[in-house]
Amino acid sequence: MISSRLSRIEESATLKLTKVAEDLKAKGVKVYNFGIGEPDFTTPETIIDSAFEWARRGKTHYTPSNGIRELREAIAAKLLKKNQIHTTADNVLVSPTKFAIYLSLYVILEEGDGVILPDPYYSSYKDIIKLAGGKVLDAPMNPDYSLNFDLMQKMVSPRTKAIIFNNPSNPTGRVYTKKEIKDLVDFAIKNNLTIISDEIYEDLIYEGSMYSPGSIEEAADRVITINGFSKSYAMTGWRIGYLNAVPEITKAAAKVLGQTITCVSSISQYGALQALRDEKDPVTFREKFRKRRDLVMKLFSEIDGYRTVKPEGAFYAFPQYPGKMNSVEYSAGLLEKYQVIVTPGTAFGERGELHYRFSYAASEEEIKEGISRIAKYDREI
Repeated sequence: MISSRLSRIEESATLKLTKVAEDLKAKGVKVYNFGIGEPDFTTPETIIDSAFEWARRGKTHYTPSNGIRELREAIAAKLLKKNQIHTTADNVLVSPTKFAIYLSLYVILEEGDGVILPDPYYSSYKDIIKLAGGKVLDAPMNPDYSLNFDLMQKMVSPRTKAIIFNNPSNPTGRVYTKKEIKDLVDFAIKNNLTIISDEIYEDLIYEGSMYSPGSIEEAADRVITINGFSKSYAMTGWRIGYLNAVPEITKAAAKVLGQTITCVSSISQYGALQALRDEKDPVTFREKFRKRRDLVMKLFSEIDGYRTVKPEGAFYAFPQYPGKMNSVEYSAGLLEKYQVIVTPGTAFGERGELHYRFSYAASEEEIKEGISRIAKYDREI
């Protein structure tokens, strides 16, 4: 009864862990969940109030598939001001962020085309590529999580069409320099590749600064910029983001979106319109995450044998633990013995083995208790 296509993909590792946590909570078990990839803050009240007000005014109907013009114009203005990307509302498509990644791949790939995926990578990328009919070209990064261009060059063939790039990075927290971005653009131009630039964590940078590939003039027609409101404004449940690309791509993507989800929730779109006016809350969130990041680094440094590259952005640490237990077994044992949930490193690619992702989107008290339990676990294994 089930299509063989489903054998290509796996269940989302993070959503699977969320279900585990909910099941345990329902049984009365106290769980320390560091597997979830969302802020633990509530959406700012100004955004909630604005969305309610628009709903009361009757904005509860279908919208154009590519999104309401007011929001697309506001996004285009934001991209110019904040990212130096020269664009217009016609280049913008409003979509749930993860679906925007899928749409981008779906409209540019033929069945079997290759997509270079620097490893470690956001856990859903691999399966999204497969869903869109592409072939995953796993490209391990260097030990410092910089891009290995020599290795990626070996993967280029006439069927290689794109590279997915996440900056700041989930799961490593790496923030890429202007030079690294320019080198990536040069690589893409040389090999006639499209860059899908996922910039969802752009407001959560502690060291360094955001530099968008789409801001480089000679690359403007080969970059699809992906972003959204989930991380910067704690709007994960609103399911809204966007892509920016040349009109040929946005029109094709809008056609697919219109025949699948029709449009993003009208109320979410008006909430996002208000979010773009909010310059205060993203800064407040960032500074809270920075404080937690520093706490996590201090506590991990006190565990013997740990190696943790300092996250420069996002809200994840990606420690390498001592020993030879694989990351799935490690994470399962940690949950069973100490009720702590972390995401196995191999959910983020082969380069993630002997690592796990630790989300510090949690209170300082939970972080302290959780890492204390991790330290006990590590002494036992």
